[in-house]
Amino acid sequence: MKRLLLIFLSLSVAVSTFARQTDSLALASLGVKLGEYYEAMKYESPDVQAQECDFLIESTADSIVRQYVTLDIYNHYLESPVMGAENVAVHVFDRWIGTGKVRMRSNSDYLKAQVHADFNRRSLLGKRAQPLLMQTAEGDLLELFGKDDASGGFRILYFYDTDCARCKVESLLLNSLLSTIEYPVEIYAVYAGDNRENWDSYVSNVLNDRQIVHLWDPELVSDFQRKYGVIKTPRMFLIAPDGIIIGRGLDTESLKVLLDGISRSDELTYGSQESSDLFDGIFSASTSGPSVDDVKDIADYIRKRTLDAGDKRAFRQMAGDYLYYLSMQNGEGYKEGLKYHIEKNILSDDGVWTSQDDSLKVIEYALMISDMLSLNVPGSRITSVEVPGVLHTWRKVRQTVTPLDMLGGENNIIIFYTEGCQVCAAEKEASLAMLSAGKDRSVTRAERRKARKVNVFMVNVDRIMETDPRLAMTLLDSFDLSVLPFIIMTDSQGRILRRYMSLL
Repeated sequence: MKRLLLIFLSLSVAVSTFARQTDSLALASLGVKLGEYYEAMKYESPDVQAQECDFLIESTADSIVRQYVTLDIYNHYLESPVMGAENVAVHVFDRWIGTGKVRMRSNSDYLKAQVHADFNRRSLLGKRAQPLLMQTAEGDLLELFGKDDASGGFRILYFYDTDCARCKVESLLLNSLLSTIEYPVEIYAVYAGDNRENWDSYVSNVLNDRQIVHLWDPELVSDFQRKYGVIKTPRMFLIAPDGIIIGRGLDTESLKVLLDGISRSDELTYGSQESSDLFDGIFSASTSGPSVDDVKDIADYIRKRTLDAGDKRAFRQMAGDYLYYLSMQNGEGYKEGLKYHIEKNILSDDGVWTSQDDSLKVIEYALMISDMLSLNVPGSRITSVEVPGVLHTWRKVRQTVTPLDMLGGENNIIIFYTEGCQVCAAEKEASLAMLSAGKDRSVTRAERRKARKVNVFMVNVDRIMETDPRLAMTLLDSFDLSVLPFIIMTDSQGRILRRYMSLL
């Protein structure tokens, strides 16, 4: 900014000289200084550049000098290829030229400037995208950027005409880009003409990527030309999830630069300690662990408050964090709730998890967990495999090798455990205490009957791994033994009633 101030002071001298001596030499000197001023401001935001230009114009007291400076600024930003420069040109017109404070050199120049401002004012960089009500190829109406728009993602808005040679080149380049790289973005291609036959042919042969939503407005009722400055085609915009225009006047190459930047900046990290502490706090009220419904409710709440409200990024962050959190927990509520969360929020077809980064961090991880959770689900018949173990009933204990679907009780509890595990030992102890009620005269008759209907089958996974590797592989392929103890309950027919349960 200090350099900008020095240049401004130097420019002030040139302005003063031009005011006293309006010859070609003074004109050339002033033009050079203005050029230095533009160069010094080029890395500032359009708003800052507009403020600086206002300051410069206001500093010129002589009307001729003010006209020269104002029009030089206007033309510089009008003709600049830098995205955002048109913001300054339109601002200068609206504040200085359109209000009559500075006159254009001719009425035709003024008319051109007015048309330019009218057709660009509402679609400038940083402005909110104007709502459009367009027709789809099927004849349905689709509203974009309206008050009920809940897309929540980045969107490309591409206007083209079938008779435009530049459009055909740009369409082919855009089609190639989209088919090569899968960006987390929605693409809306708007045909600016009214010939249905030409449009259908164009969509089939030129702009045919499956990601593209094709729209048109043959009756021009949406006023898209004025809203988005579609005086000529092609015309391309990039709109952020909050509906703000972050790219305009784009070609495919510049669009790729923006999308690459978005893809890099949109990479999220999941499973942080902060998110883990958050979910610990949510479930802390339940001393024995949350129920399945508790876990499902949080999954639904995350979706309602983020994705359903149009915020895809917040949904990705929270749903991904929840996935990682639940995957690290053990217990029936967590595991069965995790299965629901994966099916509804991760592997559902919502168009959310589209980046390569999320494919690795979220989708692949969820698929791996889903494979484990799909083993011996409640309601299915337990895998019929003969397993050695210790069968406990309320009356006796015996070593046996028996099929898991033929344990003999009305309710059968199977405990897969590992030696040296304190939790495993506690669960085994709890199961024996439950069975002891079958012959305990101090409890009610109903409690004794309930205990007598239960058989407990304890399976030492360590011993099977040592003595029968083939059987061990069968068990690992059939049950989620990633964390022990793993406890599962079946009925008399071998149908699974519960799994991942705890007796504590």
